[in-house]
Amino acid sequence: MGAFGFLSRKALPATRGIQFIGGVSSELNRSVDAYVKEGFCQNPIVYACVTRLMKAVSNVKLEVHSDTGDGKTVVTSHKVLDLLAKPNPTQSWKAFVQEMVMWHRVAGEVFVLRLPQSGPAAELYLLDPRNVGIDKHKDGLVPKAFTYGNGADKKTYPVNPVTGESQVLQIKTANPQDAFRGLSPLSAAARPVDTHNSGWKWNSNLLVNGARPSGYIEFAGTKPDDSTLSQLRQFFKKAWQGWQNAGNIPMLVGGAKFTQLSHNPKDMDFANSMDNAAKDMSLVFGIPLPLITMDAATFSNMDAAQEMLWSDTVLDLLDELIKPLGDFLMPKPEAGRTRQYLAYNADSVPALEAKRTRLYERMNKAAGGPVLTPNEARVEMGYDDIEGGDLLRNAPQDPDKQAEQAQQALKKALVRCGYDEERAEKAMADEFGAKKAA
Repeated sequence: MGAFGFLSRKALPATRGIQFIGGVSSELNRSVDAYVKEGFCQNPIVYACVTRLMKAVSNVKLEVHSDTGDGKTVVTSHKVLDLLAKPNPTQSWKAFVQEMVMWHRVAGEVFVLRLPQSGPAAELYLLDPRNVGIDKHKDGLVPKAFTYGNGADKKTYPVNPVTGESQVLQIKTANPQDAFRGLSPLSAAARPVDTHNSGWKWNSNLLVNGARPSGYIEFAGTKPDDSTLSQLRQFFKKAWQGWQNAGNIPMLVGGAKFTQLSHNPKDMDFANSMDNAAKDMSLVFGIPLPLITMDAATFSNMDAAQEMLWSDTVLDLLDELIKPLGDFLMPKPEAGRTRQYLAYNADSVPALEAKRTRLYERMNKAAGGPVLTPNEARVEMGYDDIEGGDLLRNAPQDPDKQAEQAQQALKKALVRCGYDEERAEKAMADEFGAKKAA
């Protein structure tokens, strides 16, 4: 008896340009467009990781700090803060910085356009990295210009070869393959993303087919012609495939026999592969796993996971974004003038309260003994010095050492009151000299 069969079970679905054999990718599409569509827009783990970072960064309060040399002060009103509160007519700061984080984590780089071309910035816009080009100098060391758009709408923004100043600010991640472009985290997470996306497609196809695997048909006797095979395929698609036909029984004639294929353990292992892919993606983005999947979350580890997220990921991301943005917008300080810079208030983050409490208890204990002075402990916690805080407590010292520390504390107090260094030293010499003579 002759037999003719065809395997109707579909292979594991793959994304564009990627071939899967047994669930392993053999080729990766590294374009930013693919990262946007197949990563951020289609993968739930990537979307959850990036949006969590977007929301975290946008909830931190911005400040302008003034550095006078003796300590920092917070400037409550500044034109840069007014600009960032409404960077452009269509975006608030919250929406603006969330888009910054999105491009930084998906494309590996952010481009900020400052308007007008000269003078203080009045508006800020974010450029799509997929449409930004970089012209290089012949030496290939610094950008010559940034370009945006194509054809007649293409615009060029030159870069000063000496100062590096431009109308466009580029914030990028380190990229060993291209010194001028950032490296997307999705480049390292491409295989886990492909595996996870394909696992969802495989599971979805099973559900559409009533959660049943396909099979094959055997014909006894003469091989059927192409017309018969085409009609049979159409019959199975119309009468047997899809959730609405779940439970139907195929009726075959003419010596045809249908054999249903069953799942083997390898076919059903896609769930474990997807779990492992999710872990790899959360690792790449620096998101603790309990914040991504409830399977790994408990009441005892959620607070620790939040603290780890902020300490290891969000604060570093804020440093990468806020400092260059401040340098881009803040006017350059003139000689002898107070330096001002853009900063953020990490003390306002509730997730770091436990860390601040531990630091306070540790510094308070150290400042109460012969290890640290109160001012040294205050500096470690981010506070300014106080008068009389330069003396060690509970530390045995000789009288000369104590007198020296007292003189240094008095000198600092005189300087704070408006004395210059020379007048302060003269006043101290007159005071201590008179006491010594007496």
